[in-house]
Amino acid sequence: MPRASSESRTGSLTKQVTDRLRRAILDAEFGLGEALSEDKLAVAFGISRTPVRDSLTALQIQGLIDIKPQRGSFVFLPTTQDVAELCEIRSILEVQSLRLSAVRNKNATLQRLRVATDEMEKAKASSDFLALARADTDFHFSIVENSGNKYLVEAYELASGRFVAIRSHILLAVGDIRTRSVSEHRAIITAIENDNVSEAEAILALHVSKALEAFEMAQREGFLSSPHPPRANGMNLSLN
Repeated sequence: MPRASSESRTGSLTKQVTDRLRRAILDAEFGLGEALSEDKLAVAFGISRTPVRDSLTALQIQGLIDIKPQRGSFVFLPTTQDVAELCEIRSILEVQSLRLSAVRNKNATLQRLRVATDEMEKAKASSDFLALARADTDFHFSIVENSGNKYLVEAYELASGRFVAIRSHILLAVGDIRTRSVSEHRAIITAIENDNVSEAEAILALHVSKALEAFEMAQREGFLSSPHPPRANGMNLSLN
């Protein structure tokens, strides 16, 4: 029994660390491609290296961490080709989900899309760009989650971490893209309200495709490799 209890505590701690590191990556607290030291993370969390190592392995499975033998662990760093392919899979899944959501759960879908877009506008007005990025993520998740197809949701969630992390870096750094995103979201909502699903799909497909252009611009400006906000005195990590 003591052994089982100890293993249970270790498993719980690993999950906490995994969840916290995942959130840090999604919220751009780490730069894309940033090296992560097991020792430094263990010190920051006030724990041993074992749950940190296990957490990094779990995040590697999610595509958020690259573990390179003899070199260490790094936040994933997508190439332009990676982002192009991520945009393709996003478009396939989101556009199909939009059609299903508009037919099966129109009112619930519209309600969540309006709330998410309103939150984006409020966050933009108060210069809370992390809140804006999170609301943007909720907008897109709302489309998929209201599709009524659990396999679509599972497929989307499989790659969603990389979508979200890239989006956060871009929205935290580039002002005009924030304005454009809100405007295009409103256009999607209006098209669904008017039962013009084909128009909504076309707007969404174009909206998703622009992520590649935004990525390339952020890459040129060096926004992707830096944490947001810039880190001053070590990592601000806590399990609380």
